[in-house]
Amino acid sequence: MTQKQRLRTGYSGETKFLPYLIAVNLTRRCNLKCEHCYLDAGAKDEFSAEELSTSELCNLFSEIAEKAEGTLIVLTGGEPLLRSDISELVSTGNSLGLRMVLGTNGLGLSVKIAQELKASGLQGVGISLDNLYPEAHDKFRGVPGAWEKTLAAIRACRACGLHVQLHTTVTHQNADQIEDFVEFAKNEGVSILNFFFLVCTGRGQVMSDISPEQYEDVLVRIAELQRNTKSLMIQARCAPHFKRILYQQDPQSQFTRAQGYDGGGCPAATHYCRIDPQGNVTPCPYMENVVGNIRDSAFWKIWDESSLFQDFRNPTLKGRCGNCEFRNLCGGCRARAQERYEDLMAEDPTCTWQPAGEQMPKTLPVAADLPSGDLDGTVEWTPEAQKRLKRIPIFLRGMIRKRLEEKALKLTHGLPENAVITPDFMAEHRKQREHELGIKFEEANITRSLS
Repeated sequence: MTQKQRLRTGYSGETKFLPYLIAVNLTRRCNLKCEHCYLDAGAKDEFSAEELSTSELCNLFSEIAEKAEGTLIVLTGGEPLLRSDISELVSTGNSLGLRMVLGTNGLGLSVKIAQELKASGLQGVGISLDNLYPEAHDKFRGVPGAWEKTLAAIRACRACGLHVQLHTTVTHQNADQIEDFVEFAKNEGVSILNFFFLVCTGRGQVMSDISPEQYEDVLVRIAELQRNTKSLMIQARCAPHFKRILYQQDPQSQFTRAQGYDGGGCPAATHYCRIDPQGNVTPCPYMENVVGNIRDSAFWKIWDESSLFQDFRNPTLKGRCGNCEFRNLCGGCRARAQERYEDLMAEDPTCTWQPAGEQMPKTLPVAADLPSGDLDGTVEWTPEAQKRLKRIPIFLRGMIRKRLEEKALKLTHGLPENAVITPDFMAEHRKQREHELGIKFEEANITRSLS
């Protein structure tokens, strides 16, 4: 074992925050020339010897799995399919109990490759499509014919049973197509539709973003679509104040996600981070604030001890964000604050909300971590049920465990000695929740956090 490997595997400190999603930029190479690329990705043949090797990435997956089995690992780029070791990386991560997913433009995703990835254990694919007019999408992505190839990739994944999530970056060019994208996604059998909001970094620095007023209008429309659309999960990404809009529309709605793992707006440094092609760790893909490198230090040491990550976990927000009554539910986008004001804790410039003052409403839900599933409660779980619970993603495990135990106690009139959770009990609960929400958990839980 090398000195670097010893450094990476030798940390055993306490982990209070667990990531439910880690984005791994495998390469800067890309076969598109997107106007908004945060990574400023280069040509597909511009290979860099500094890219993390297969063995380095497999060691990283092993380290992550030691403390956070069930974490979603998003293999992205650049274009990740330009690497020849994708199937090996997916297979290794899957064997360790991680949930391996792919973020791609789809140009290299044939039926054969989709089948190979599914056989390797890939659990979902996020595919980017930014306009319903082929010529407009191709212009935005910088390559003629990209739209047709992307559509073919969506259908190739669906044909072999891979869950597909559609990613759409909201711009001036497509802000009027939001409702049409929903119909398109439903017609193509997509599991989740994610609307991403531009963070002006990388090549995106030269783009003119939509105005704060347009942000508000589009987010309100997305919230309405989310509430009224069955069989398709609709999300707004990189827009923390979407949480505020959801809460204002209906504080009790399950879509506000006001309790549990997703109670806050941006998960950067609390439940999420990015690792770039050279092994640098940053809070999110839109920040170049490097807090460590996995070639020099253990991932968990970086995650637990980074002073910047600590600042994110106990933020001292400024401006409107600091005075906002929704700050525990939202918190604003730190990447946009840094880009606009060169201050990570400044107010989010894309939000139009004018705070009512410092006083936090007593009824406002505050994000809180739930237990990750250590089975030491009063409700009995059969060994088979325990095994099934451990297959649930770590970021959902505590919330689902709590709901199941509450339901079991209710059915036994609060008598824990009579409450037993079995696989059949879990399956019945899941069936009821799917009916209530109009979605399939198998699809939603796997692909909801692709980025």
